Amino acid sequence: MTKQFFGIIAFCTLLSSYVFSQQKTAGVIYYDQVIDLKSMVGQQQGAGGNGGEVRVMTFGSPNGSGMPDKITNKFEIAYNPTGAKFQKSETVDITAPGGGEGTSGGMRMMMRFGGSDRELYFNASDKVIESFELNSEEVLLESVLGSGSKEAELSTETKKISGFDCKKAVLSGRNGSQTIIWYTTDLALKASPMANFWIAGVVLGIETDRMKFYATSIEFTKIKDSEVAAPKKGKTITQEEYQKAMEEMRAKFRNGGGERQIRIQQ
Repeated sequence: MTKQFFGIIAFCTLLSSYVFSQQKTAGVIYYDQVIDLKSMVGQQQGAGGNGGEVRVMTFGSPNGSGMPDKITNKFEIAYNPTGAKFQKSETVDITAPGGGEGTSGGMRMMMRFGGSDRELYFNASDKVIESFELNSEEVLLESVLGSGSKEAELSTETKKISGFDCKKAVLSGRNGSQTIIWYTTDLALKASPMANFWIAGVVLGIETDRMKFYATSIEFTKIKDSEVAAPKKGKTITQEEYQKAMEEMRAKFRNGGGERQIRIQQ
């Protein structure tokens, strides 16, 4: 009787997990972001929408090779039926000129962009709450999902990313630049690793001339509501207040102040 009872429990557990995975209503999407560092010098920092210029200073780089070519970051989106949360998980690899890893040569990289990494919270109403540090203060900024993709051109081209069929959209920017968005509607959420760039469903791929942001895998697992709930702690600011703070920060940076810099040192 006991063996039969535990056998039934095990079967029900496996069946529940199977049904849950088939519904794909909750889980974690893992992303790799590869940034071309050299192309970012003197340009605005695009990932996360934090604005501002980027300084690069090199100290004792291996073999006199100068600054690294690329840096790879890992991000993730956790989601369930109540919402989703996007966050950075780690900085993985620095690729030096010639294809070698800068870290293996004793190179150390410090990246400072005037604030901590952002966390983005999504819900069904297409509103996004960004939680980050601004001028040493925790703030909450509300924006609209896909606000920068209103003029995007939809394409019939498709691509398979992490096992899902994705549709393509192209957004034209200044000076002929383009942002390519790959999105799928086969997952039960609305989200994007860059909230401005969104068309429908969840974005699994973004490409610009400086950066590639692609989903590498998806794990279907239970996610607690508390894991994707927007924080209540922090000062709520408006878009106007944020833009004003960014202008002040850029002015300070242009005059030689501030901490927006990439420092590479051995």
